[in-house]
Amino acid sequence: MRSIPLLLIPAILVHALLLGGGGFAQSWFSATLPSGATFVLDAGTAVLAVALVTLFAEVFKATHSSRASFLDHLLSLLLFVLLLLEFLLWKAAGHPVVALLVLMALVDVIAGFAVGIAVARRDVGFVRE
Repeated sequence: MRSIPLLLIPAILVHALLLGGGGFAQSWFSATLPSGATFVLDAGTAVLAVALVTLFAEVFKATHSSRASFLDHLLSLLLFVLLLLEFLLWKAAGHPVVALLVLMALVDVIAGFAVGIAVARRDVGFVRE
């Protein structure tokens, strides 16, 4: 369970919105702020908020070195490639929300490998004589 990329959650939400026909513009929440402005949370913004939280969790998860971390990095890379291909080749996925999700998946891959290398370097002790 630890090796499953958490960015899969917003990716599933994006696919549900794209295949369900609702789209990213449907309003999920609305509130009037003390300033009098109306805050409207649409589906695309909500998915991006979930993606940011899961990206934080993924970077934090990368700080732990284990056997499952290699599989996690590999699955994160696979998720990035799949999202990128969908963005480029599927007309319905050619939306800024999907583009930002692809960018977050790329950051997850790069940060995961960079943090993983730093953690592995810290775990291995070098003795210089």
